[in-house]
This record gives sequence, C-alpha cells and structure tokens, in this order.
Amino acid sequence: MTQRLLATAKVFGLAASAVLVALLLAELVLEIWAPQVHQLPDVWAFDERLGWRHRPESSGRMRTPEFDVTYQIDGGGRRVETDATQADVSQETSQLEVSEGSMPRIALYGDSFAEGWGVEAHQSLSGQLRSLLLADHPGVSVSNLGVAGYGTDQQLLLHTQVGRQLASDIVLVLFYGNDLWNNTSRRGIGAERGDKPFFTLDSLGTLRLQGVPVRRDPAWDGDASFTRSLLRQWHVAALLAGALRRGEVAAGQQDAYYAGLYGWDAPEYAQHWQLTCRLLARFRDTVEAQGGFFAVVYAPAIVQIESSNWERKRQQFALEGSYDLMKPNHILSAWARQQGVHFLDLYPAFLRQHLAGGQLYYKDSHWRAEGHHLAAIETRDFLHKQGWLTP
Repeated sequence: MTQRLLATAKVFGLAASAVLVALLLAELVLEIWAPQVHQLPDVWAFDERLGWRHRPESSGRMRTPEFDVTYQIDGGGRRVETDATQADVSQETSQLEVSEGSMPRIALYGDSFAEGWGVEAHQSLSGQLRSLLLADHPGVSVSNLGVAGYGTDQQLLLHTQVGRQLASDIVLVLFYGNDLWNNTSRRGIGAERGDKPFFTLDSLGTLRLQGVPVRRDPAWDGDASFTRSLLRQWHVAALLAGALRRGEVAAGQQDAYYAGLYGWDAPEYAQHWQLTCRLLARFRDTVEAQGGFFAVVYAPAIVQIESSNWERKRQQFALEGSYDLMKPNHILSAWARQQGVHFLDLYPAFLRQHLAGGQLYYKDSHWRAEGHHLAAIETRDFLHKQGWLTP
C-alpha cells in the first residue's frame, strides 16, 4: 500500500512539475514575443475634490501588449517630457506657474487622449503641438492637463483650481465620446478609480455640484487583490483573462453606451447631452471671464473612423438598433454654433488620413503617435485661423 501511494505521489509530482515547466515556458514565450500584461504607472492619487489626479513628482512605465512608454509627472501634476534632449522643456514646466513671458500660453484639458495614453510625452497632442509652434512662436508653452478617466466635469473642476494661476491665453478642451457617460456617472468609468464628483441640473437648469468631498475608495490605499496582481505580472494569466473579457464597455451596458452616443432615436439620453453641453458652457464662461480664448476639440472614436471596428463591435455586443455615428459631432457642432463657441472637429482629417492608409489607433482605441501628430497639425492650423497666436 505504501509503495502504491508513493508511486501515485510520484506521478502527481511529475505531472505538476510538467505543468509548471509548461507554464514557465509559455510565460517566457509570451514575455519575448507576445506580452500580455497591462501595467500602469503609479502616477494617480486620490483627491477629495476631483476623485483622483496626477501625483506630483511621480513617474513610472505604462506597459501593455501594444506599447511601453514612460510617464513623468511634474510638481504641478502635469505630464511632461523626460528625454535628456528635452531637458529645457522639463525645466520650463517643472512648476505649476508658467512664466509671464511665455507667449502664447496654451492649456489642454481632457482625458487619456489628452494625457497621451500609449505614447511618449513628446509624441502626445500637447507635445507635438508645442513642437509645431516653436518655429514661429519661440516662447510658446503648452500645458498638458489631461488626466485619464476624467470627464468634462472633472476637467472643469481642475481648471477652477489651477486655471487662474496658469493664466492661459488659450484653453482647449479635448472631448471624447465617453465623456458623455463620465459626466453622468458617480464613479470613474474605464478604470478602477472609485467615486468622483458629479454635477446635476436643478429644475431651473442650473448646474449643482454633488458628491464632494469624494469618498476615499479602499483601493487607493493598496491593492491586496491576488487576482489583480496576477493579471498585472503574469502574461499567461492576462492572456486567459483577455480571452474571457467581453470588451472595454462593462457587460450588460453596451446597449446603453452606444445608444446614448450614436442611437438614431434615443430621446431618453437627451438629458445626458444637455448636462454635457451645460458643463462645456460653464467651462467657456470661466475661461473667458479670466481673459482667455476657449475652444472644444472633438476627438473621433475608432468606431467612427474604422468601419471594420464598428462592425466587430456590433457583432460582439449584438447591437441591433439604428445608429448615426456622427451624432456626437452633430450635437456638439450645433450647440457650438448656437452658443458662439469655437469648435474643431477632427473627424474629417482623421477619416481622410485613415482612407489614405494612416495607422491612427491602437487596438485599445487610443491614438498612436500618428494620430496625435495629425491632431496637433489640425489644432495648429485652427489656432492660426482664429488669429489667437498673434500677440
């Protein structure tokens, strides 16, 4: 009996060893040829007024199967360049204050697209816009105030904190479609951010700030989840999880997400757009009251540019309704005309570049460096057309 047990134990031991060796080999292969892990830099911190913000003087690497980039946050909470050849840029933006001699002073607000998710800081919209403007405007400064996961509401609140101190001549708000849902949510969307401040409209249509001070989510005090740690460190685990994951929009919410943004006949979401437009109007009023120029820049989603991506999502999420992918553009442009707000829609330029063979998006839906470059060119031309770059 003892010998039989020993033999059985030996078989199980050999089998376990074989499985372990196979997993280690698979991990090594994935590490070299097809990395799967998603590692985020520790550059975001809890904030009781904003929900979260960039941690001053922090740095780290953002690593996914598609990219591996460096994040550097300055003392003012802005993402800045880290390359040695850009030391002068880092020095210029190392403090929240911008020199009064810098002309013009441009501030870019937004979410992960403005922040430059997936690209180096100098490849981001703000970094490339500054490079394009330097030749004719040697004193130009472009402050990157984009924060991943922010909606228009948090961008507005951030501006109320730092806008007067920055004294920007030009304020640009980069609007991406999911801002519509961020603006109506009490929690962060798309990342594990916890609670956030939010606005509601009272019976008179006046904006009312709610949810402050923000409740501190325990996740901000350390990640004790074994599963989450496993997914961030082991390629095999991340690969298996990715195969089971349905998509970037939470399961059961796809219909509402796409109906609100693109639904042909979705009157139930009109209040979402009303709130968003009121937030943008408040943003405009705040900037202009401080003597600055204000503009909204529309960042087209991948589903609007790559028809194959939209078809895949329709099949994946069984979206059977009628959709108008230009709905956000129509709503915002009509509102901008009515309110006299300067509006730049990047959709036409992105579509032309895509049809010409341009690679503008990562699979995760964020812009590649080429997308940021195109956005920077269009923004530069827009600013020149408005005459805002002339002293």
